[in-house]
This record gives sequence, structure tokens and C-alpha cells, in this order.
Amino acid sequence: MGRVKLTIKRLENTNNRQVTYSKRRNGILKKAKELSILCDIDIALIMFSPTGKPTLCLGERSNMEEVIARFAQLTPQERAKRKLESLEALKKTFKKLDHDVNIEDFLGASNQTIEELHSELRRIQTQLSDVQEKLW
Repeated sequence: MGRVKLTIKRLENTNNRQVTYSKRRNGILKKAKELSILCDIDIALIMFSPTGKPTLCLGERSNMEEVIARFAQLTPQERAKRKLESLEALKKTFKKLDHDVNIEDFLGASNQTIEELHSELRRIQTQLSDVQEKLW
């Protein structure tokens, strides 16, 4: 007997949501580590559980501050282009799985100024410091 196809949408039951997060979190962390090693890339992954507990994953040679700084150096146009490319790839994957995805639902406002991006970077760095303190 095969697996049941799961519709990709928010799980309404909080217990089911937490169990699904716990199971899938480990898979995502494993894949992130493997990708980091196999492709020799910098990777930083921050996740918050449905209960708000943070999980931090860094690649073999990754430094969180450097990864965030590199991301912050991208222009808003580069970010929007990369975001759209990623969403298009995601849409193709979902179509193969017979799911309908509206890319516009995923796109947010990406017309931020440099000052807004720097402000966002400072906010994220503060949050990162808080998360790191909780994890260590």
C-alpha cells in the first residue's frame, strides 16, 4: 500500500502540526547538512516550531553573520529575481505532485530601500543573537 498524498496547506489541529513539524524538521536539517557538505556551500537555516522554539542549522563551514551579510548585500532586484526563480521551481515540483500553487500568494513586497534592508539586517542580527543565547 502506498503513501497517502498530503495536501500542502496549514494543518488546523495544533497537535498534528507539532508532530508533523518535529518529524519533518529532522529531515530538513539532515538535507541541509548534506547539501552543505556535498556542494561545499554556506548555509544558515533558522526555524521556529509552532510553539516558538528555535532551531538553528549551520553548514560545515558556515558563519551565520557572514551568510546574513552576504544576503543583505544582494540588491532588491537580485533578491526578487532569485525569489521568483525559486518559486517557479517550487511551482514545477508541486505541479508534478498534482498541487496547484499561486506564486503571487508567496510574493511579498520586495521594493525595500537600502536603509530598510540595513534596518532589517540589524533586526535579524539582534534576533539571531537572542536565538544563539537560548541555544547555547
